[in-house]
Amino acid sequence: MSNLDDELVELKLRIETHEVKCDERWKTTFNRLEDIDVKLEKLDSRQIQVGGAIILFLLGTIVTIVTTTI
Repeated sequence: MSNLDDELVELKLRIETHEVKCDERWKTTFNRLEDIDVKLEKLDSRQIQVGGAIILFLLGTIVTIVTTTI
């Protein structure tokens, strides 16, 4: 029975070690996902700003063309 007890102790230790490693990996994964979310939000806001600037530029160009041809 001692051999079986030793195996159980070893398995318990391996499972506990595995749980600790997995917990750390999940924390790392969630931190990286949060960083990706922040970067995507910044990218989205920049895209909206650039789109607005392009629209204003094109409207200004159209207004300039219309007013100079009249």
